Amino acid sequence: MSDSLASRARQALAVAPEGVYLNTAAEGLLLASAAAAWDRYGAAKARGALGREEFAAIEAEARRRFATAVSAAVHDVAFVASTSRGLDIVLKGIDWRDGDVLVTLEGEFPSTLFNVELLRSRGVEVRLVAARDGALREDDIVAAMDERTRLVVASLVSFRSGQRLDLRSIGARAEQIGALVFADAVQAVGAGEVSMEGIDVLCAATFKWQLGVHGTAGFAATRRAREILAPSYAGYRSVVELFPALTSDFRLHPDTRRFEEGMPAFPALAVLAASLAELEEWGYARIGEHNRRAVRVLRDGLRELGITPILADDRVETGGIIAFESDDHVRIAEELARRGTTVWARDGRVRLAAHAYTSDADTETVLAQLKRIGV
Repeated sequence: MSDSLASRARQALAVAPEGVYLNTAAEGLLLASAAAAWDRYGAAKARGALGREEFAAIEAEARRRFATAVSAAVHDVAFVASTSRGLDIVLKGIDWRDGDVLVTLEGEFPSTLFNVELLRSRGVEVRLVAARDGALREDDIVAAMDERTRLVVASLVSFRSGQRLDLRSIGARAEQIGALVFADAVQAVGAGEVSMEGIDVLCAATFKWQLGVHGTAGFAATRRAREILAPSYAGYRSVVELFPALTSDFRLHPDTRRFEEGMPAFPALAVLAASLAELEEWGYARIGEHNRRAVRVLRDGLRELGITPILADDRVETGGIIAFESDDHVRIAEELARRGTTVWARDGRVRLAAHAYTSDADTETVLAQLKRIGV
């Protein structure tokens, strides 16, 4: 791993982690620059309406930096409340009819599958693509699509296994049949390079790998997606003119701002602008390689302990996550916590997530602890 990056990232943290922190996939750590970002927002807010010019500057910077993080045009980016809200915009923006098909994947985040089930009750056929030997195959996803498919919903990086999908072939097939591809990118943005190739709509809450805070999510939609999706609401921020001569003459923004609602979470955007500025400076390619190296070290170490990761195929691309199944997951996490190591353990899994601030010593320590605990 690049311990020079880890050292730099750790020096940038607001508070040094207590022990080993391998839980960014649930909650990212806060950078010291967040304090100045809060002050920037607070100074503007203290001026009341006179501070709105600074609010606009904060929002513009956050929009530009998120666009850079996902390799999108600035006019393709908006901000919504959460990743789930981004998916909701897409699900409600399609004119679903009986017999239409939605394709999604085994192991998607529960809130995604909850929303999919709501559509099933309205006559939409849901096709769930299963993993094979712990890994999803892009060819299987393409094979599940046909002329009746309206939408594919997929995580760019799986919260469950850490697998990173290449959505280009899926996006090409979707364009052929007039479907859209929605990417839940909450486990990808900030953890490495991200591209909109093969993706029509992408959404990612900012409090994980982007090292932001709760309350906002970046939402990117291509022109093709904007032409297909019908907004299910019109809000203060989604219209060109708030006070048209006739309310019936209102016009939605031609760009992705048409999907925004009311005032955004400016404090969260201020922190996001600051955190993405630092991630940009470190380099998304460098961060991604650092995280993948950490995952490889952890994967090899787990195997030496007799533990088989969920994603066992070394040829499958990963993000910064590795996980394994265990009936003893709660005890393992508790034992690690007693030794000062933070991981995620729910639904029968133990998940380790390495970000830029994860050092060689961190990976060595957690593997030694797992050996002592006995897994």
